[in-house]
Amino acid sequence: MDTKYAIALHILAYIAESEDEVTSEMLAISVGTNASHIRKIITLLKDANILESQQGKIGIKLKVKPEDLSLDKVYNAVYPKKELLHIHDTGNPECPVGAHIQQVLIPFFEDSQNRLIQGLQGKTLQALIQDLYQSAKEK
Repeated sequence: MDTKYAIALHILAYIAESEDEVTSEMLAISVGTNASHIRKIITLLKDANILESQQGKIGIKLKVKPEDLSLDKVYNAVYPKKELLHIHDTGNPECPVGAHIQQVLIPFFEDSQNRLIQGLQGKTLQALIQDLYQSAKEK
């Protein structure tokens, strides 16, 4: 898995906690990447009705309250219809392992992805922000 999800959560926490107008350039500095990459992730979050911005105006805002935004919604926004784990389809049908590995791995991989999504459903952006503050206190 790439880092889009972690960056999306970073973006959302930053926007939720900022009192100033937030721009993609500000987010890029915080994340440590370029503004173009940030804008691509922002577009995914806007398409999922999580963020809003108006053309010609500065500032990106949350469309959902942090306490109402479950982290699975963010995951699904960043990775729409993406399988977490992939099975190769090149197994040799003449091999005892190659002929059956897909049938064995499919339920295991589906269960793993379902558990991830269920775990994310139980956590909100607000809880993540609280964890950030707790982490800052501990240092």
